[in-house]
Amino acid sequence: MSSSFFQEQSLTWDTLQPQLTITEAPILPLDFWTLQPTAQKALSLFLQHSARSVMMLKADDKADYAELLIPLVRQMLPEERSILGVNYSVAQGDSFSFPQISVEPAKSPEDNFAGRGEVLTALYCDQFQLFGNVKVHPSSQDILLTPGLIHQANGGVLIIDSATLLAQFDLWQRLKHILQTQRFDWYSAHPFKALPCEIPSYSLNTKVIVLGNRTELATLGELDEDLYRFADYAEIESYLSMADMKEQKNWIGYVQNLAKESGVTLDFSSFHKLYQLLVRESENRFLINSSPTVLKNMLLNAATFSQKTFLSAVDFEAVFQQQARQHGFLREQTYADILNEQVYVETDGEIVGQVNGLSVIEYPGTPVKFGEPSRISCIVQFGEGEVVDVERKNELAGNLHSKGMMIAQACLSNILELPSQLPFSASLVFEQSYGEIDGDSASLAIFCVLVSALSDLPLPQHIAITGSIDQFGLIHAVGGVNDKIEGFFTICKRRGLSGKQGVIIPATTIQQLSLSDEVVSAVKNGEFFIFPVEDIYQACELIFQRDLVMEEDKIYEENETPISRLIQQRIDFRAEPAKKSLFNFFRF
Repeated sequence: MSSSFFQEQSLTWDTLQPQLTITEAPILPLDFWTLQPTAQKALSLFLQHSARSVMMLKADDKADYAELLIPLVRQMLPEERSILGVNYSVAQGDSFSFPQISVEPAKSPEDNFAGRGEVLTALYCDQFQLFGNVKVHPSSQDILLTPGLIHQANGGVLIIDSATLLAQFDLWQRLKHILQTQRFDWYSAHPFKALPCEIPSYSLNTKVIVLGNRTELATLGELDEDLYRFADYAEIESYLSMADMKEQKNWIGYVQNLAKESGVTLDFSSFHKLYQLLVRESENRFLINSSPTVLKNMLLNAATFSQKTFLSAVDFEAVFQQQARQHGFLREQTYADILNEQVYVETDGEIVGQVNGLSVIEYPGTPVKFGEPSRISCIVQFGEGEVVDVERKNELAGNLHSKGMMIAQACLSNILELPSQLPFSASLVFEQSYGEIDGDSASLAIFCVLVSALSDLPLPQHIAITGSIDQFGLIHAVGGVNDKIEGFFTICKRRGLSGKQGVIIPATTIQQLSLSDEVVSAVKNGEFFIFPVEDIYQACELIFQRDLVMEEDKIYEENETPISRLIQQRIDFRAEPAKKSLFNFFRF
């Protein structure tokens, strides 16, 4: 394949990194809730609804969001709120009588259990902190009633962590009863010991916001099947839309606000770099992480690393490179094995029945994630029609991997119009793979290596492939495309870029691209190529330089025979019975 062909088929360098469409930063900084209008409206309706007392609020960074919720909720509550709660009067007992406790409506916030209408947070608490406590002096037996968070938030809002309720599920059951009845009853903390005397109950009017991630809220819903008959639900969106200029402008205003709080100033190039780095995490140019924790860490990391308060794109790129080195030990060891040929991955020449797939490696217990090329090989024998997935046979592959393998097989049978019983047997292997693999992102590579083995056409080893296919040959998006591209690029660069190397990716993943400056520079200089494909027909034309199936009204030269025709010729040749001869007749 000539370099001109590569240039025509591949992506241009300026499409490999996302760019903001806005050309200048807004003047006014914006707060976080400007970016969360749906959650803000849901909270307002919940606080105004007199009959609703609990809201399940999906939030990932609970500590930060709890702090952000306090001023918002206070702003939404009416400024003048009536005094709620009671004042407990305790007449201590003696050796001849029990203590007597009476109750009267509170007249001022200073009364014993007067509700202050506060907005309180409790990301962790026990039953005494939440519901208060009855303390009995060990010698005098005097009684002291101490209020809990539920009393202090009477007339206000209590923000609590779902993890606390899951760890101590009896807290949720009692809290739910209080919110449903709007009444607080005293209970002994000891299961086999009664209260020292009767303590009157009293009315409570507290609203509770339960913060939790999706998994925690799902678990709470499984434990309490009636949860959402009783509770409202809303979400603090984990990802922000960046599809139009107004949304980008709001995001930049929010970043300016965080930068001001962090004591740093950003030039306009910083917003582009922050956006590119966030797209790498989200793998979507139209959605980026909204977490204030993530953004604050990026700002403070750049300020600390550069020892400056005025930051540019160069400073954020320097931190990105530093973190890549800091997390790079396992990645470098993996690449060293390939470069030292302890793991065999070819990046030059052509081989029949062998292709470079692209995978993402993750190590549990670490934040390490990187791309690694994987050699996939296929051997074909004409026989009973079984396609043997060696990984699956040895229980080294998951269900999604097996699904991709079956789809690749079904797709090929459909295109070749073969009978249900395939007239060949094949063995497919991820060579030198010693751990578990899963996912269907190798199904395009599996299809191509199967086609190569059947047609006896070589595959270029300087092209790596990723993508999932369906039974009709359409190629669909996969995850980790940036890591996959950069992993294969690193191996090629360290061996020496030939000007032919590149990767085939699904066209639908273009919006996921946010590649490193190093890859972008190589593409710009014509040293590396990225080919987007929409279906298997485009993929096969690209790597085999032939049509997959015969097109009508097209005349083919001998060296242009469609791949399906080559496969059918081989099948027909093997299926044809051996001709009888006089020699065979007399042969014993």
